[in-house]
Amino acid sequence: MKKKKPDAVVWDETTQQYVAKLLPYASSNSGPIIELPNVDAFKQQGVQKASKMLKAEWDDLQSQLSQFVKMAQQTQRVYAAQYKFEPIVGETYYLYTGQKGDFLSIIPPEQWNKELIARVRLRPDYKWEEIDREP
Repeated sequence: MKKKKPDAVVWDETTQQYVAKLLPYASSNSGPIIELPNVDAFKQQGVQKASKMLKAEWDDLQSQLSQFVKMAQQTQRVYAAQYKFEPIVGETYYLYTGQKGDFLSIIPPEQWNKELIARVRLRPDYKWEEIDREP
């Protein structure tokens, strides 16, 4: 006849091991109270914080994308314009509308009566940027 273990001993017949330390609850009346932490609040805060950060990153990416598209369009328009000189990096030029299309000039709009599209500057990476005023 098999000897039965006392009730206070937690023995697993299938694995033939003491399993008290593996249980998620106390195995005796004098054992400590084991409370599982409430992780719902942590999860909810994590979701809120992550959502705010992801939204901020998304807004930043959208802003960068719109700036990229604007610069690409501006660069393409200036390179498609007519001009008979080699632009210098960092100098200000003026993009005008003419009868035969857009043209780039070094003459500021105050000195003649042409329709100004934009003041532009050639960047070191050979992209054109629109500037608001003369440096």
